Amino acid sequence: MDGLTKYSQIGQALIDRLKLTTYPVAVKMIRPEEDPPAAAVQPSLVFGAEVPACLVYTYCRRTGFSFYLTQDDIACKPIVIYFGLDELADPDDLYQAWADHAGYKCGLEAEKRSREDDARFEPHEFKGFVVSPLHQTVVKPDLVMIYCSPLALSHLILAATYDGSNIVSRFNGMESSCKEGIIRTFQTGVCQVVSPGMGDRVMAGVQDTEMLFSVPESRLEAVENNLFLAGNKLQDPSPFSIPHIIPTMGANRLFGNLVEPPVWPTLREKLGRKKS
Repeated sequence: MDGLTKYSQIGQALIDRLKLTTYPVAVKMIRPEEDPPAAAVQPSLVFGAEVPACLVYTYCRRTGFSFYLTQDDIACKPIVIYFGLDELADPDDLYQAWADHAGYKCGLEAEKRSREDDARFEPHEFKGFVVSPLHQTVVKPDLVMIYCSPLALSHLILAATYDGSNIVSRFNGMESSCKEGIIRTFQTGVCQVVSPGMGDRVMAGVQDTEMLFSVPESRLEAVENNLFLAGNKLQDPSPFSIPHIIPTMGANRLFGNLVEPPVWPTLREKLGRKKS
């Protein structure tokens, strides 16, 4: 498949197969020498003012609009700095502002220590970035952010680790969709599990039922292809072969059958124990 067709098809497949309620978000970083697509509009022109970047992600995934964000569009100035769209004369001013005016951590040193491993782009490495709904994307994505239920997140983790790999993610509660969902995923080329931060929840309308899974472009096709393959030897058809509901706590039988994978009795026998 040429051009953007492959990405549009993967986007639609993720929506259909995972029963997503919002669109996966394609993200492309724009270097100084590149031009953004004309179809992507600047948020400041749409909303008449700077807005939080996370709010733009919500508009993209809920309305299907494509946006091009620059430093002039993003109200969250810490994120402007993290994206390298501008820089401070004294980097410590960032931590001091958090300590003096927010108190996300217990003091200035805690603010700095909490962010020692934060993912950042170099100053002016990029001049902006595009977010676009993957199923009708206007850019070839560098990565894709999938906002989803915890159940869909479990399926995505299984798909991403079906080859035997593991996912190691970082959490400090702050600027999560931007730092972890975009910057770290871009820099590492590794899938990330992201717990949306309070900015996402309070300002961007991320629901209490939503988590975030971020996939680099290099892993996108494999993740989509591997959906629901995990557990394919449990029974035929596999109970993981379709998105499934989570049974309520109570009876340990489903349609008369014990709710346990064959792995358990196999190991029970190996351990010399008998099922009561």
